[in-house]
Amino acid sequence: MSDIATENDSLYSDMQELVAFRHHVKQKKLRHNLNQLAVNSGNHSAIRKGRGMTFSEVRQYQPGDDVRHIDWRVTARTQKTHTKVFIEEHERPTLLVTEQTPHLFFGSKVRLKITQALNISAILGWVSLHQNERVGGITFNHLESSWIAPKRNQQTVLQILQKGIQLQAQIRKPMAPDSQAWVETMQQVLKMNKPGNKVFLIGDMMQLANYASPQLLKLTYKADVTAIHIYDPLERNLPKLGWLSMTPSFTSDKLIKLDSFTSKTRKAYSELYEQQWQTAQDTFSKLSVPLFKVGTHQEPLMTLIQHKLIQ
Repeated sequence: MSDIATENDSLYSDMQELVAFRHHVKQKKLRHNLNQLAVNSGNHSAIRKGRGMTFSEVRQYQPGDDVRHIDWRVTARTQKTHTKVFIEEHERPTLLVTEQTPHLFFGSKVRLKITQALNISAILGWVSLHQNERVGGITFNHLESSWIAPKRNQQTVLQILQKGIQLQAQIRKPMAPDSQAWVETMQQVLKMNKPGNKVFLIGDMMQLANYASPQLLKLTYKADVTAIHIYDPLERNLPKLGWLSMTPSFTSDKLIKLDSFTSKTRKAYSELYEQQWQTAQDTFSKLSVPLFKVGTHQEPLMTLIQHKLIQ
């Protein structure tokens, strides 16, 4: 077993690389609409008086407005009483729900899907921390899940990343997707989530759409949810490599022969992926959950910026 571990060490996430993202995102922010006013617990800010207020606008004074907020300069210039309106930003902890199952132990270019998922989690965690927000979440594989309560400190982010690395180390080969993995994880998220949290779901969103959409629906009632699908280019397009031997699943011994030189075969292969991706898109769209995808071959930080998830 030790020989296998040595041989595969380069496949797994490296803590130094995950920590290094912290230095590249110091000036970055999670994208959100500061002008959106709270009409329910899932929105970002509300017009109300309190601590931590930021200036929004100046408007004409209305009965009931706090006289302490009267803008005397505008009042003198217009000869009409005007008051300043403030928006109080509510704390919205970030929850990172990161898949590290054997189903993601696959990659044809640059890195494995499990390592890219943890890269995305690290970037979002550091960005949130730099915004002085609490960060926590759930990391899970086929054997266990780990809940880390949101806190506003570097040690918590490191704990999340270290747990992800530990769960990766339990994986030695790809396996068929576990239909209950996302269901059980989403049930745990529902128990631990607080209204108004920002929840990032990172992993195979096709599997989540197939098996855990009822739990996702419940989560959208109380949280601002964003989904990030991790994929590999080989899943989308079949390269021209002649005759290929493939199995219908990770657990099957049956071999299927495919002629990748034939355009018809490559088209059918790509269409199957696109059908599955479209199904996932439809599911998330109906629930008004933004869905993005990040490839194993893509630079994770730049891809999140291109998707305008961070700015």
